[in-house]
Amino acid sequence: MESLTLIPTANLDSFKADLAEIKNLLQEKHNQADLNKWYSKKEARIKLKVCMKTLDNYLSKGVIPHSRFAGKIYVKASDIEAHLERNYMSH
Repeated sequence: MESLTLIPTANLDSFKADLAEIKNLLQEKHNQADLNKWYSKKEARIKLKVCMKTLDNYLSKGVIPHSRFAGKIYVKASDIEAHLERNYMSH
């Protein structure tokens, strides 16, 4: 048989606040891990929502930093995010 436990409302509210804080901390850690990811050119193009020619222009002109390893180009997620932030236009 299942037993029930009564919890005072103040304690329940405190518990909910603690859970919300833990959730926020985990989300921040997840977001930080995402910014440290490296994307292939294809993945970077998709994230930026541009065609490959535009991405190639960005890379060759140094608009977006990149790394070359084993003949492939990789772009750091934080650099993509920084580029999008720099070019953000609110209406």
